[in-house]
Amino acid sequence: MSLDKTVEGQMKKNQSLVERIGLYIPIYKGYKNKNLRRDEDRAVRTEVARVLERAKLDLATVQRAAVNDLEALRDTERVRSKADRYYIDVKKAVNGYSAFHDSVKILESELDALIEWDAALIEDAASLKNETEALVRLIDSGEANLKAPLRELEITIDKLIEDYNGRETVMRGFKE
Repeated sequence: MSLDKTVEGQMKKNQSLVERIGLYIPIYKGYKNKNLRRDEDRAVRTEVARVLERAKLDLATVQRAAVNDLEALRDTERVRSKADRYYIDVKKAVNGYSAFHDSVKILESELDALIEWDAALIEDAASLKNETEALVRLIDSGEANLKAPLRELEITIDKLIEDYNGRETVMRGFKE
């Protein structure tokens, strides 16, 4: 993924001289590379959360616009609740850490897969943001019927949550 490569490149560029020298020591190199992958994973999820925050602001706008329509207000609240839950899950996700005594070990190859998974989440979050922006434009144009666009938005969020749950399954040591 292009974002993944820029995050990785930026992190390698920010290494100190001591860290770069340490990469020539095999044990330290493995440890450091694993930590860099964790940091990449965290950076990617931080970007997903940032995009989701903007989508949540759009949903607040939609909710304010739906205040006179009880059904649309309920639908909007349901969609916002799902978006909030997804946002919290992404923000509080485990960084690919497994302690020495943990029964489920996170290997470097699994960390790489998680980084790719998380990078795909950025694209999905951007898609969600585009949908919320379109919904706000619809409201601004005076469109009164929000039912169908809200349902499409809910389907998108449900897919995001399902994809994220797949990530968590991998983190717990079960292959998907």
